[in-house]
Amino acid sequence: MPNKKQDDIYRQAYGLLCDYIDKHQLRHTAERMTILASICALQRFSVDDLRYSLTGITISRATVYNALSIMEKAGIVHRLEKDFGKRAAQYEIMFLKTSSVKIICQKCGRISEVKDSTIQRMLEDKNFTNFNQERFSLYIYGHCKVCRRKQLSKN
Repeated sequence: MPNKKQDDIYRQAYGLLCDYIDKHQLRHTAERMTILASICALQRFSVDDLRYSLTGITISRATVYNALSIMEKAGIVHRLEKDFGKRAAQYEIMFLKTSSVKIICQKCGRISEVKDSTIQRMLEDKNFTNFNQERFSLYIYGHCKVCRRKQLSKN
């Protein structure tokens, strides 16, 4: 792993994956571990991004999807909302942040994280009946500045 943060992420993800694999009597394969290492380096990615990052090794698209499915069930990654305009579905490591606010361009699919302490405080302080909140993800859809500018220049 290139740096300490990625190394820590990998160790945590590796433990979750091994626990899940052992519990469900699956095989520990070199492909899964290679995919896990790439996921930890990328942190947010599409399947194509992930496959592109797997340089020097040939892993089929089906193997990547199967590994992602296992890693979702193991609590390592989650798939972000499906509506990303022209971009493919995005995944990210679940335990990087406890809460997040993301803005998503419906035209180009660009995703940005927003640092808004007011929104975060409001959602963190919200008490739900019969529910213990651990984290939240808020998705705000619209059109980014670049796509708006392109649309205005067409008109």
